[in-house]
Amino acid sequence: MEHNINIQILLEQIAVLDDKLAFERVFYIYFKKLHRFAVAIVKDRQAAEEVVSDVFVYLWKNRSKLLEIENLNNYIYIATKNMAIRRRTKLNATREFNVEEIAIEPAVLDANSPEQLFLNKELTRRYEAAINALPVRCQTIYRLAKQDGLRYKEIAAILNISVKTIDAQMAVALRKITQAVRFVTEIR
Repeated sequence: MEHNINIQILLEQIAVLDDKLAFERVFYIYFKKLHRFAVAIVKDRQAAEEVVSDVFVYLWKNRSKLLEIENLNNYIYIATKNMAIRRRTKLNATREFNVEEIAIEPAVLDANSPEQLFLNKELTRRYEAAINALPVRCQTIYRLAKQDGLRYKEIAAILNISVKTIDAQMAVALRKITQAVRFVTEIR
């Protein structure tokens, strides 16, 4: 909730005051997550970087309309998805894009994060292997929810699927990951 209030304040500063510093802060808040998401679609790091940059250029050019956006998180992910799909189409005109093909890269865990302190090397390896073994759609949904912190409703809007589908896919993901990690936690 506090994060949303801070984002809203930054949007107001950008829209009303043309505050470049506030825009830079929004850029740094979202860039890594959006880049990871775009890479999953375009399958090319440089093209993904260009996609995210294009999204932010568009936001800056249309900054006077930023206050009309109800949920920046949804808006920016959907804009990234749409631009990435267009870029991928240009890069690979013969192949159609399918949401099932999105494979988001794992987020790099901070060495001081609670997750990293809790998980030892074997547990981390099994966890990542379990995620990577998930069906692509299930893996995408799991990473958006757990690693990017998006809510089911936001993921549903981004991927254009129902919240019930998200819920079912998360249940599958959690069951398979729990099974893969259970052996390590039982040894302790």
